[in-house]
Amino acid sequence: MTTNSLLTGFACILLIQFISTLTVGLLGIKFPPALLGMIILAILLLLKAVRISTVEDTCTLLLEKMGMLFVPAGVSILLYADTILKESLAIFATIIVSSIIVMVVTGLTVDFMLKRNEVKK
Repeated sequence: MTTNSLLTGFACILLIQFISTLTVGLLGIKFPPALLGMIILAILLLLKAVRISTVEDTCTLLLEKMGMLFVPAGVSILLYADTILKESLAIFATIIVSSIIVMVVTGLTVDFMLKRNEVKK
């Protein structure tokens, strides 16, 4: 992991992020620029337009420091602890109901796909 490889990787990732932000802004679509940037990077890696070695060191470094990058979000939660406690019943109910819905829909989708594959055979 050299300084040059880190700077090259950061430059590549930031350029792709800039392109995705610009694309979302110009097209006026409601899509997270960070997610579009990841999709673009994945496509470029699959097409071998960007070599894995170009961004590997930078991605490894970012993954190692990921916990530290989430500290501001954790601190922000503490600022709203009283609101979270006051609305905790609604929050937990939403989490439980949405989890059940996701599990049921996933199960039905898998069941449908399995039956569809059996019919094709």
